[in-house]
Amino acid sequence: MFERIFPRLKFNTTKPVLWFHCASVGEFNTAKPILRPLRKDFFILLTYFSPRAREFLKTQEGFYDAVHPLPLDNPLSVKLFERQAKPYALLIMERELWYFLLKGVKAKKVLLNAYAKGSFWERVLTRQFDLILCRTEKDREIFEGYGVNAIACGNLKVVLEREEKRVSLTLREGKTIVAGSFHPQELPFLKEFYRRLLEEIGQVNLVVVPRHLSKVDVFMEGLKEFKPCLKSENREDCQVIVVDSLGELFYLYAFGDLALVGGTFAEGVGGHNLLEPAYYRKFVLFGPYTHKVKDLEEFILSKNLGFNVASPQEAVVIAKEILEGRLAYPDFNLQGFAKQVKECYLSNLYKILSNAR
Repeated sequence: MFERIFPRLKFNTTKPVLWFHCASVGEFNTAKPILRPLRKDFFILLTYFSPRAREFLKTQEGFYDAVHPLPLDNPLSVKLFERQAKPYALLIMERELWYFLLKGVKAKKVLLNAYAKGSFWERVLTRQFDLILCRTEKDREIFEGYGVNAIACGNLKVVLEREEKRVSLTLREGKTIVAGSFHPQELPFLKEFYRRLLEEIGQVNLVVVPRHLSKVDVFMEGLKEFKPCLKSENREDCQVIVVDSLGELFYLYAFGDLALVGGTFAEGVGGHNLLEPAYYRKFVLFGPYTHKVKDLEEFILSKNLGFNVASPQEAVVIAKEILEGRLAYPDFNLQGFAKQVKECYLSNLYKILSNAR
């Protein structure tokens, strides 16, 4: 708390400073596609609010130059921080609307990946921004109604940039379903879905990626009626494979004909990244528990890239249509769309920051 009340910054740079605030790990991950290119021309001073972010950010040093907790929202702490940082601009992700931060900082202010809720404080505080780059045309209309310069670029969360990585997977012949980021409490749904699907169409490979590597044994035990194998065994006779390696899920979606995304089939989690399968043009099925990924759900459904299913029976009906070729993937290129979104954010940022370079 002391460093938030009396911040002390220690850095030297000849580059213009961008004070970039991401409250949490999630917001930081959303910002990563624009942080890397901005860092080529600016010194990125990153602030965060979530205590959980502190340790995580230590592993992400390639995306910023200096990191510090967000100063406490009072005139003294904010002014002390700005005096030391000397930022050309303050860039804030999504909805971090702190009164003294926005009222006190004299540098240019930009709100990124913004979405409007229509609250009183939103109306008051968003007027402090020189520019708002928001998700939808509806958001833009609301922000402009407050008297703010706003541009709709799209949701930055659709920009998923991953390093090239070779991942191998030994599969039997036939169709394959990849069930990604599953939790133990979702096993009943998965087992019922897979059992019914086998009865309907016969041979189907199932690749299960537990959300946490420590739960691999739970999945091996829970799926024992299907005689599962570990991915590391590299066997050619396994119909069900439980992945026991880290950092491969995104790339494993490429092997599937259909994907299920976990965290959505049982209460208590709220969902995981629904977009990753779509990068490989794979339909995605997800359950009703999506409160943490509502924006991604809306995007997926609006582009007809996936389906929200309420039961294993409903999931089987849709899966059969996809696996038997009766449901064609829409003519939509997510990678191309994501590129446009990223370019919109960067081009508009560089315009407002042009005098600093």
